[in-house]
Amino acid sequence: MVGSRKPKPITTPAEVAAFRAPDGRNKVRCLVRSKHGSGLALEARADRETKSWLYRFNIGGKQYEMTLGASPAMGLRAARDAHGEAAKLVVKGIDPRKHRKAEKARNMSAWTMNEAFERWIDFYANSPGRRGSVPTPRTVMKQRGRWRVHLQEALGGAYVRDISRRDLIDVLERTAFSAREEARQCLTLLRYLFDYCESREQIDENPAAGLEPAKVRARPSRPRDRHLKLTELQELWLATGQERVRGESSGPTVTLTRPVANAIRMLILTGARRAEVAGMRWSEVVKDSWTIPTGRMKGGQAHRVHLSLQALEVLNEQRKLSTSEFVFESNREVSRPIHPDSITTAVVRLQGRERKEPDLDAPLYHLEHFTTHDLRRSVATLWTENFLADPMLVDAMLAHMPPKLVGTYNKGKRYKMQVEVWDRWGEVVGCHLEETGGANSV
Repeated sequence: MVGSRKPKPITTPAEVAAFRAPDGRNKVRCLVRSKHGSGLALEARADRETKSWLYRFNIGGKQYEMTLGASPAMGLRAARDAHGEAAKLVVKGIDPRKHRKAEKARNMSAWTMNEAFERWIDFYANSPGRRGSVPTPRTVMKQRGRWRVHLQEALGGAYVRDISRRDLIDVLERTAFSAREEARQCLTLLRYLFDYCESREQIDENPAAGLEPAKVRARPSRPRDRHLKLTELQELWLATGQERVRGESSGPTVTLTRPVANAIRMLILTGARRAEVAGMRWSEVVKDSWTIPTGRMKGGQAHRVHLSLQALEVLNEQRKLSTSEFVFESNREVSRPIHPDSITTAVVRLQGRERKEPDLDAPLYHLEHFTTHDLRRSVATLWTENFLADPMLVDAMLAHMPPKLVGTYNKGKRYKMQVEVWDRWGEVVGCHLEETGGANSV
């Protein structure tokens, strides 16, 4: 193929593979036919296994040359495509060499979605919200979990600038198929993340802007309205006492540990969230007052809870069980609190719903299904119905974030009124035990 005469242009992959420098010559070039015009060539050298795709072009009356890639890593079709892209730039008077350098520099400064998320989550974790406090570690952990579980695999490796609205719709629809509320939360996360990227000039426009939950089938599901009647709560209270005693024995009858059973009772008595109870520390309790610090509150503001006599009895029992700073210390991990999920699991077990086949002998199997969070709703409902407590007072007792105007102008917590409700509630919940001979009769 190579001789004294000029070789014919290369047209096939087989000719590319066969092309090489002849004996006695260090290098040789051959033109390559391309539908994008002239200038594409292949160069082979005697001292190299690889060959180089070259493009020679003219701009402003001067001739230049650039390397497009190496063969065999870049095949004939890819070389022709690269030649075509470079030729388009030359037609516009753009030097493709400088364009490549600029594109390389742009890629080096561009963030992948993984990089963007790590930058944003650090920013998010340290940015005060509208109430002036930063997100709690638990909230930050949840955002990390959403990214890892629902978004990272589909989006993580791509450049932020390459993510389209269609990409977001696809991944959110897949998430919504199994978890509609999580899909809605992921959409909110992505809006914040792309806003951050837009402000850092990684993108010109936020692809998640204007994307509504309904468009990705992430419309919030109907809110739960299950709340337990007083008699049902009293059954749960009694069951935690019975199961607690069973938990001291060995064998398959073990259902609840005593710290978990007592944590459920504290949920009933205070209306607090499960994570707030699970992480309760002795240092947070002063006499009959429990102050949950800012870092452990969902709303980012410290919250004060009055402890009724029944709540104090629970703490007195835990004093005998806990050897660490945590009130509800784990039986499995010394100096660690019980996990919030342990409370949820215990509530499920008491209803006999832990496994696919229900446990008909479970103490609360006969009750309509309820969740741990339903306890909080139940307490709020009964405070309002039984004691005619003002709904805004109940919201304050539950540490619900008030409407903006109310939060701005009504700073009074009416704590004395809250104390009265908590005390009366403790008496009402505990009255069933008094009728049956007290807690020790279980």
